[in-house]
Amino acid sequence: MDNRDADVLIIGGGPTGLALATELTMRGKRVCVVERNERTGVQPRAKTTNVRTMAHMRRWGLVPEVRRRSPLPQGFPRRVLFQHTLFANPIVSFDDSFCASPQRRDEFPEHAEFIPQYVIEGILAEKVASEPLATVMFGWELVSFAEESEGVVARVRGRDGAERELRAPYIIGADGGRSSVRRLLGIEMRGKSNLTTFATLILRIPGLIERNGLPRGLFHFIVRPDAASIIGPLDQGDVWYFSRVAQAEVPTEDILNVARRAIGCEVEIEVLARDNWVVHSLLADGYRKGRAFLAGDACHLHSPFGGHGMNLGIGDAVDLAWKLAAALGGWAGEGLLDSYAVERAQVHKAVIDSATRNVGALSENFADPILGETGPEADAARTAAAAEIRKLKTPEFHSLGLVLGYRYTNSPAIAPPDREGPPLEVSRYVPDATPGHLAPHFWIDETISIYDLFGIGFTLIVGEGQRDVSALVEDVEATGIPLKVLRLDEALIDRHFEAPLVLVRPDQHVAWRGNAIPESRRLIEIMRGERRSQSEPGKSE
Repeated sequence: MDNRDADVLIIGGGPTGLALATELTMRGKRVCVVERNERTGVQPRAKTTNVRTMAHMRRWGLVPEVRRRSPLPQGFPRRVLFQHTLFANPIVSFDDSFCASPQRRDEFPEHAEFIPQYVIEGILAEKVASEPLATVMFGWELVSFAEESEGVVARVRGRDGAERELRAPYIIGADGGRSSVRRLLGIEMRGKSNLTTFATLILRIPGLIERNGLPRGLFHFIVRPDAASIIGPLDQGDVWYFSRVAQAEVPTEDILNVARRAIGCEVEIEVLARDNWVVHSLLADGYRKGRAFLAGDACHLHSPFGGHGMNLGIGDAVDLAWKLAAALGGWAGEGLLDSYAVERAQVHKAVIDSATRNVGALSENFADPILGETGPEADAARTAAAAEIRKLKTPEFHSLGLVLGYRYTNSPAIAPPDREGPPLEVSRYVPDATPGHLAPHFWIDETISIYDLFGIGFTLIVGEGQRDVSALVEDVEATGIPLKVLRLDEALIDRHFEAPLVLVRPDQHVAWRGNAIPESRRLIEIMRGERRSQSEPGKSE
């Protein structure tokens, strides 16, 4: 396909599409991003960039810019509060929500950041636009595409009605819940639709964040019966968001009156925008047809409660990008591309289950007039409410087990597990190096993370001076597979990986570990996504 416009054509310039473009250009591949809007989004949507996404931001060199553009001042408490009104004493405080407190932790290299999705999109868009290997076409939409023997031919249309053809070996639908790519592929979404309808107002409330007596937090769940809602700071310039269950036909003024009751004091409010949105619990019945793939909201839709949506799409992009790069580089087996759906569907299902449970317990579920009263009876009611809130909402705000503890099983690009790993618990993360798990994180020194030492391709971790892996490395490199040998203290390797030899994939997941140097052919099969046996031992070699 000599007349190609790009190696990968990406439909959709949101976080998923831009992350895919970032990852692919980093691997030397040409991309063309087609986005129907004239710019990146302006609605807040996601507000939490979780620790897993921040680890990717670290690889992309974007952490300083993300921190700089966060609207939260230094010292702002990263917590979620449940209150009767905005200025009432908290009934419950979930401290260090989403692991967003600015402190170093052993489990991950970067704490989460609270920042509007449109700001993240802007940062990624600037990154992609600066890449010589990237072309971004804002104001263009996909009309149709067809697969040929060596790629796809897509027809796109600009705002002026002009059409043109674009050619690439692969096309990716990262174009959201109403995906044109998914529609053209004939892939259906399965699950439950229209679970709950919300309205979000974007408000400018001058001086509110500095008001005396305001318990500051990321999210304020208001449990006053006539004002059940969620409110919180969104961006610089006194911008706040206010969300509550409401149908699209409810007048904005009615919702604004509820916001005033939730705040509980006289304030000046300017309505900047309104966003009506519906919660679904849907999963595509396929992620791939031939040379076309789906990623992000194009293949999964779920409640935003828990802060997983944008982050899940970026995770899709990272998984898919290195596999596409491998296929374009000529060293991937067909199973490697198929492994994208095998692996990511497992994470999607776990997140959808958790997010659906989260949206089942809203402010309305805990609202009671007595919570705003005084006296022994009211105190007892608040104590009981606090216990119930913690029981139902802890998985929403403390979900490190889900964010980092997910694992890939039955994948042709992962060695069979050599033991049963720890159970997946939403709020409890236990680092584990069983094949399929995210490589356990640890610090080499005060500033260097083990992740900083991984290569852009595969990384073979070997004890210092213990084994000669030159023959294995030569065999792997002969196939074109990128491989870095990382030698570390053997005691350190054993402490964190429980094996002296570990193969880590480009996406930082453990592909294989063992006690002895394996036969080259077997390791190469795993790297190419061609592992055939589901029962062969992974650690006894």
